[in-house]
Amino acid sequence: MSQKNSKQCILAIDDTPMHLRVLIDILSPVYDVKVAKSGTAGLEMLQKYNVDIILLDLFMPGMSGFEVLSKLKESDDTKQIPVIFITGSDSPNDEVRGLNLGAVDYIRKPFVEAVVKLRVGVHLKLVAQMKIIEKFSLTDGLTGINNRHNFDQAVKLEWNRAIRAKENLGVLLADIDNFKLFNSRYGHLNGDACLKTVANVMKETVMRGNDFVFRWGGEEFVVLLPDTSLDGAVIVAERIRENVAAAVIQCGEETTSATISIGAGSVRPFGQTENFEDFYAKLDKVLYRAKENGRNRVEKLED
Repeated sequence: MSQKNSKQCILAIDDTPMHLRVLIDILSPVYDVKVAKSGTAGLEMLQKYNVDIILLDLFMPGMSGFEVLSKLKESDDTKQIPVIFITGSDSPNDEVRGLNLGAVDYIRKPFVEAVVKLRVGVHLKLVAQMKIIEKFSLTDGLTGINNRHNFDQAVKLEWNRAIRAKENLGVLLADIDNFKLFNSRYGHLNGDACLKTVANVMKETVMRGNDFVFRWGGEEFVVLLPDTSLDGAVIVAERIRENVAAAVIQCGEETTSATISIGAGSVRPFGQTENFEDFYAKLDKVLYRAKENGRNRVEKLED
């Protein structure tokens, strides 16, 4: 699981310790600077840290900067990270090749402190702005949790990660019981309050930082639970169901509550032909079964 940094994080990849030391001295007062002495080590560090920008040496033994950049662009997890090449080369051909591969800028060696600060600062401001835009585009405007568009992106990443790691991916489909009747009785504004309450309970109930709660649409929600077995998914589902039922929903001067039905499943994508859409369709039937069997319950998808 990636580690989160309070400061923006820079990964500097260079095989010369002196160059790394200079970059640390220049940038560490403002940013969280990680360093790697080879392309291979740099790619491994990207599995541990949420990196905002990469400073990449062009010529290194073993794996060149060009090769590292190509690998970064091949992965959905890293292709959006801006890369600035750091090099002593004056060759226009090297610069053109790097920009064609997707580098955003060049910084020449020997380093000039003011230039390093300005160029890195400009690109990190762009990163921060893009994150704000992305947050609004991926967040449900009513409940403040992840939206359907966010889910479409996240499930692809988690499905592929589960294949690479040969792990299970737990999924919960949840639906507020009798939500149309709730709206009819209390009105749509209080229906919004119900949705917000349920979303907040679900978000607070999932325990791990890499678990995700999404509003699928209407009164439907989805939870992604990476590296989670069926038994583990059922435990989380039951906890969510209990917490939702216990939550108080304020409707004007009146208080009420809601219940939720959940279909719980876990899939191991590695080595099988089933895609997520097939798995989701089966899990949706399990959710429907929970509704048919009385609501306010968890049903699980058996193999």
